[in-house]
Amino acid sequence: MQQITRTPAPSEVADEWRKRAERPGLARVMRASQPAELAVETTARTLGLVTGLLRSVGTVGDALEIGCGMGRITPSIAARARTLTAIDMTPRMLALARENCAHLSNVDFKCATVQRLPWKDKRFDVAVCVWVLMHVLDDDEIAEACRAIAAAARHLVLVEYEEADIPVGRFSRLRSLEEYLALLPGARLVERRELRYGGDRSFAALIALDDPR
Repeated sequence: MQQITRTPAPSEVADEWRKRAERPGLARVMRASQPAELAVETTARTLGLVTGLLRSVGTVGDALEIGCGMGRITPSIAARARTLTAIDMTPRMLALARENCAHLSNVDFKCATVQRLPWKDKRFDVAVCVWVLMHVLDDDEIAEACRAIAAAARHLVLVEYEEADIPVGRFSRLRSLEEYLALLPGARLVERRELRYGGDRSFAALIALDDPR
């Protein structure tokens, strides 16, 4: 596991994502040092994994995308759901996502963080979270994020790094699937797949969530 020696303040993390939003293409949401063709290939493989896990959920009415970024995965989720709410904490990323997904009539974009989801009584059929929770660095904040997800969704499609040959950076913290399962109240692993690229390994998991409320 990658270790961090100092947890950046939330304002530092937010500023980092504002800077990333000004990068070109997929470098906004993927490691800028890797070849562009690898980013395109990995995105396509990730879309396939997410779509496959959503198919395992069955009929999806309302879906939630956590950390939609520039909207690269949003169309694949929207194609499997009646309605999709896509959130991100960075206004510029949301603007890009709205532009990239202007053709989708069933998607609503909102500015929010995973730690403080703005729903108290609504529960989505599925939440999709792809390489987002690793950017929640503080122990208390990640616990709060996992509690919020469990309260907001019946299922979770989660994709996260477990190993990285090249350090992801001080704005990321790698955790195992087992660690996330322990943090998610009422979590039950339904299906696990793996994604390997560029010497890195991520898991893609479908997790059933019991309502903790």
